[in-house]
Amino acid sequence: MAPEVSARSASRAAYVAAAFNLIGAATMLFLLEPGLPVDWQGQLDGGSLLAGRQAWVASHRAMWWTGWITWHAAAISLLGLYVALAGLWRVHAPILCPLALLVAAAGLAADLGAETIYMGVLPGLGREAFATAEVTGSLFTGYLGNGLYTVAGAMLTIAGSRELPRSLQAHAWLVWGLGVWLSAAALSQSSRGMFLSTAALMPTFVLWTVLLGRWLARR
Repeated sequence: MAPEVSARSASRAAYVAAAFNLIGAATMLFLLEPGLPVDWQGQLDGGSLLAGRQAWVASHRAMWWTGWITWHAAAISLLGLYVALAGLWRVHAPILCPLALLVAAAGLAADLGAETIYMGVLPGLGREAFATAEVTGSLFTGYLGNGLYTVAGAMLTIAGSRELPRSLQAHAWLVWGLGVWLSAAALSQSSRGMFLSTAALMPTFVLWTVLLGRWLARR
């Protein structure tokens, strides 16, 4: 059962989630990019790039680990926001809110598990195993983890529909729609789809959490 939460506490949780996810996006752009299968100029991966990624990850472990640890923090902060919203709206949706937290917690487990593979397994693998682990990790974090976060967020948006302004609801559904796009791209292993959906999702989500935090603070 989600604890009761004040609007002020939920506002803080929204700002924390915005900050950590913004930091995560920055680390993906400036720290992790050389080890990812798609660069931020939108170029698709080719076979010749795999060996370069593999060598970079193996020789930059501290940077690689640092980048993924920031994503640990981003994921945990997202769950914290969900806990706050569930506590805020559980009176209106006593079943939906706890269920959303179960879904989000499952997403966190999948997400952190994938990132652990990236951090602890990927740097020591040979070329074929490296490629397989990349695919496995992207499915767990991009499809399963992100997909469960998206479902949980949609459930909480429904739970708070009596209170959320229509503009914030519309913005939220845009975020969840982009989340569905990312999950579909990850499941189909579309490098370009994952790049484009992530590039659209992260700033949209960060802006939404900032606006949500501001609205909650004014209540």
